[in-house]
Amino acid sequence: MSLRTRTAILSVLLLVLSSFAAMAQPATTASSSTLHGSVLDPDSALIAGATVVLTPASGKPQSTVSKSDGTYTFRVLAAGVYGVSVSAPGFAVYNKEAVKVAPGANLTLDVKMTLKEELQQVNVNTTTVSLSVDPDSNASSTVITGKAL
Repeated sequence: MSLRTRTAILSVLLLVLSSFAAMAQPATTASSSTLHGSVLDPDSALIAGATVVLTPASGKPQSTVSKSDGTYTFRVLAAGVYGVSVSAPGFAVYNKEAVKVAPGANLTLDVKMTLKEELQQVNVNTTTVSLSVDPDSNASSTVITGKAL
């Protein structure tokens, strides 16, 4: 086999291998999306430590925790429809369904939490002491009269 033939075969082989390598790259790199935002209280103060759960229409949910500045981020998302749930102590759970993420989108979703209503029940039990005014049953009573009043 001549050098020219070997070079041609090697060139074709490298071209085929590079084509396979290009196809092996994840498709999410070119079309991946990002969802990010802030978690806020009713007064628009940032909430750190809130749990944010992103659930695709089909697939496994992802979760993250808001940072000390109240922000959260989900990277490398496939395009689709998601549900978002946010929870934090002292606040009602926030739910948003049908969040549409387009291919290559950089979507912002700021969440304003509401205070959790807490019901408290207080039971008061009383016992009444009966007081008798019958002079026959007041053996240990003291009678105050005249000047002592």
